[in-house]
Amino acid sequence: MEHASRVSDTHHLTVVRSGRWWAIKVDNLPGCHSQARRRAKIKSTARDAIALWFDADEAEVGPLVVNFAEPD
Repeated sequence: MEHASRVSDTHHLTVVRSGRWWAIKVDNLPGCHSQARRRAKIKSTARDAIALWFDADEAEVGPLVVNFAEPD
């Protein structure tokens, strides 16, 4: 049986520099993307996107693991 993602799960992010922005993809939530202008804002921006995805409070979002990738 396939595991459905929950808001409290650990979420893995793939982050790529795109011009002046950081493009953020939440790997376990296909279609959940965001962007941050500053590297220091990556986690808070991703946490907000995940909370919106689940229609949940940001405090409910589980741990985030950030993986930086090279641009294509």
